Amino acid sequence: MQSTHNDIDRIEAALLAAYRQQEDIQFPADWRQKVMQDIELADPAAFPKEKQSKTIIFRVAGALAALSLAVFVGWLILANIDWEDPWLSLKRDVTALESQHGFWLEAGDVDSGLRNLTVFVIQKALKIEVLYKNFEPLGGGCYSPSEVVNAIKIPLLIDAQALGLREGKALLLMIVRDLSWRNWFQGRQTTLERRFIIYPDKSLNFY
Repeated sequence: MQSTHNDIDRIEAALLAAYRQQEDIQFPADWRQKVMQDIELADPAAFPKEKQSKTIIFRVAGALAALSLAVFVGWLILANIDWEDPWLSLKRDVTALESQHGFWLEAGDVDSGLRNLTVFVIQKALKIEVLYKNFEPLGGGCYSPSEVVNAIKIPLLIDAQALGLREGKALLLMIVRDLSWRNWFQGRQTTLERRFIIYPDKSLNFY
């Protein structure tokens, strides 16, 4: 602060020299102390290290938080976007139906697991849901591998009379979805179709 004191001395000398008689100028007794306090308070470098340390800490904390969030989101995406479609099969196959017909539906997904399975019978403008199974665990997407269903085998019976089906052509539509985040969080989908003909009831056909 030696240079500051010298500056004040020069300011004082210049003020005194501006008047012919020094006694015309009256300075308060503590004017030098007040000027020094004002200079110290106005000095932008009064606490530079403390301010810089806080700024650096905040920036580092923000960068770490952003990195942690990016890693978490990346992990969620990789864990829930799989690369394999679910699979679906029908045993035994159907080409003709008289009154009733029994099947075994098998489905599975090797990555994320099964979400749901839906079966429809369609005849002209008539679309009947004959089966719906939900396999999604509770938890809103956060569940352990032990809660996931990777494969199922379900018996299915189609009763033409009970469903109100008529003689003629019909379509058996089966849809299975997995638990992946594909298709806007709806999961990957596999569809299986079997066209068959409904004949007059002569005998019971169940496998």
